[in-house]
Amino acid sequence: GRVAMAAFLGCVVTGLGFEFPGPIDVAGNTFKAAGAGGPLDMWDAVPPAGRLQILAAVGGIEFVFEAQQPHYLRGGTPGAVRLTPGTAPWHASGYDPMGKYDAATRKSKRDMELANGRLAMLGMASLVAASKIPGSVPVLSQLGFAGDYAGSLPSNPLPSSFFM
Repeated sequence: GRVAMAAFLGCVVTGLGFEFPGPIDVAGNTFKAAGAGGPLDMWDAVPPAGRLQILAAVGGIEFVFEAQQPHYLRGGTPGAVRLTPGTAPWHASGYDPMGKYDAATRKSKRDMELANGRLAMLGMASLVAASKIPGSVPVLSQLGFAGDYAGSLPSNPLPSSFFM
């Protein structure tokens, strides 16, 4: 959910024309030049070694979080991240932003976050569909999503040329 919210926000912000300033590599390329067609075109512009770095970083983070005991599906608390056993959740300082709320309010806020995450997943799916399939999302078609993306979808993270 949180990843989908960040991805959707990134697509909206870059779609509005905002980007990080400065070059992104030693050749002097900028974010604007790399993603000159949209988020999916920017993914296509990332070299295969960069895609592997992204997948390895996300996979490592996911492995650490999923290896926690007890797992959130087997009695653990959803959203409680412990980097080492016995430490305070998330920050070593013991800062808990949800600690000021009672149990009912925490549950309500977690439910809101889950709902927003699901909505962001639908938003990302609609942005991808509108970029790939002409007229699939009429509202986005009116906003300029032409459905003319010809690259491969991110579900296949490595191009076929990587395996040659």
